Amino acid sequence: MDKLNVDKLNIGACAFLKDGWLNLDKSSGRYTGEQSKIDIQHDLMSGESISLDDNSLIAAYTSHTIEHISDEAVNRLFKEVYRMLKGGGAFRVTCPDIGKCYNSYMSGDKDYIGNWLANLNARPMFKTYGLGEQFVFIFAGYLSRFSKRNGEDGVNYYTEEAIEKIFKRLSKADALNYFTEECQKEAIHLQEKTPGNHVSWWDFDKIKSLMESVGFVNVSQKVFNESNYEVFENFDELNKDSVLQKDYTVFVEAEKQ
Repeated sequence: MDKLNVDKLNIGACAFLKDGWLNLDKSSGRYTGEQSKIDIQHDLMSGESISLDDNSLIAAYTSHTIEHISDEAVNRLFKEVYRMLKGGGAFRVTCPDIGKCYNSYMSGDKDYIGNWLANLNARPMFKTYGLGEQFVFIFAGYLSRFSKRNGEDGVNYYTEEAIEKIFKRLSKADALNYFTEECQKEAIHLQEKTPGNHVSWWDFDKIKSLMESVGFVNVSQKVFNESNYEVFENFDELNKDSVLQKDYTVFVEAEKQ
């Protein structure tokens, strides 16, 4: 595909395929059977710029990708998207809504947390772990005992009791940051081998704050397939994880002035 003639970009596209869109992704043994095509090979953790010109896109989309990379990398990605978008261009982000999961954990909602795992074969085992262990796995996977089920990775996990104490002692953001900061410091190198794990947390307020700090305006929270922009109407249904995890997903969009 001629990149010069395409002005829409799906970041972390995996199985996505649609005419008029470029797919940006990193080849991965973990996702070999799912990745449909990659127009732009790019590692979001590399620190390198994406190989597209300034003001060259009218739309950028990323579905269930930012939770797999560090906060620093997400900050850099949002700046890159802002750089590549034309004025009036739209950016849509979907990812796990840790705000919903946090509220469910604090209220002891075992069904909501336990059913988060999309892998139906592994879900029964997932539910045998403590509620805190399940919750931490959703946003700081390497620090949960559930991540050790297939062998040790050299990173210490938190016990159910320790997790409970941290969430009782700290505010929501401080507790979530406590785990993700340690996860990103101690385990980010493991993402090369197990890129499916999550290492950062996001909810609407955190995404909105970052988008606005980069320069985006009209940041709004949407629901599945709903959008203020024609290019994104009924678009989430084309992205597998947004479909499978729609009850656990936050949908956010914004535009460049």
